[in-house]
Amino acid sequence: MDVHQLALLARQPSAVLIERQSFWGMPKRGLALILANALFWQPLLVQAEGIVVSGPNTSLNQAGNGVPIINIATPNASGLSHNQYQQFNVDSQGVILNNSTNQTQSTQLGGIIVGNSNLRGTAATTILNEVVGANASQLRGYTEVAGQAARVIVANPYGISCNGCGFINTPQVTLTTGKPVLDANGQLQRFNVQGGSISIDGVGLNADNVDQFDIITRSAKINAELHAKRLNIIAGRNDVDAQTLNPTALPDDGS
Repeated sequence: MDVHQLALLARQPSAVLIERQSFWGMPKRGLALILANALFWQPLLVQAEGIVVSGPNTSLNQAGNGVPIINIATPNASGLSHNQYQQFNVDSQGVILNNSTNQTQSTQLGGIIVGNSNLRGTAATTILNEVVGANASQLRGYTEVAGQAARVIVANPYGISCNGCGFINTPQVTLTTGKPVLDANGQLQRFNVQGGSISIDGVGLNADNVDQFDIITRSAKINAELHAKRLNIIAGRNDVDAQTLNPTALPDDGS
């Protein structure tokens, strides 16, 4: 199933007319916005099916058709949006990483959604999704970047499995069991890989629409089809440069 076919699966509820005293600074008088799928953008509790946010500057919403929306954290001066989770799982309906600075944004998975006010007018160039809880991540659907395209990183030292996962509107995806290490300027420097495994299972991975796909882990298990334009698999106990992907083997610890 390609991305366009997947987009057709998203239910399209009828348009809704919403009037407010103000909307993103615009006056009520003469304002009529028709939002398909956005409905009211009331934030959910910081928890959704399989996604539990840990960081203070990341929040969850929901599209009109039920697809979870992650309003990513404000990017730093390096363009990095650092988001932390107790758990991060993607089910078959997918998830949207909201990187839109517009008032509203068209998406393939969720129709029209409201832009992300966390961005403060500046979109991220890299979206880091770091799992700090003690649960592996299950990726069973598509992850879409809404708005400006950005590199997507999912980092979970307890492991990641992909069974039917895919990505939309991103030039580079990195799945890693390494801990992200940032320098003093907040730039992502390297991944410190001590353990964990990444597996491709079931119906596999479709990354044909992604320029580069990286798997950085202690152990890689490829048990299903994997489609990618450019694929990098780096396995072992290493420090891996986040930009060049050059690995530096760590001293043997007997593990």
